[in-house]
Amino acid sequence: MITISKNLIIPAEQEEKRKKMTAQLTKRRPSDRALYCVILPTTGSGILEVIPLFALRLEAKDHDITILGVSEGRENALKLVESMIGEVYRETGAFDVEKYFLK
Repeated sequence: MITISKNLIIPAEQEEKRKKMTAQLTKRRPSDRALYCVILPTTGSGILEVIPLFALRLEAKDHDITILGVSEGRENALKLVESMIGEVYRETGAFDVEKYFLK
């Protein structure tokens, strides 16, 4: 099962594309290969994972997935992860990403 966070995080410079990106996330067969999703870890270890949108449905067959953020391009997605983890640590002093973003 795929769940999209109600507070989906998108890089500020891509905010004008929010509707398009969100629409791609909900499509049965997403066509945009440039989108990458920031998800909670599917294995129980790690803090966050980055996965291409086109691979998301395959991963969802084996695991429940929660999408916390989305970005165009892998490098932008990695920067988004860095800022998300930084925010969690600044606000809580810990790395409990799930508790912080799903509160």
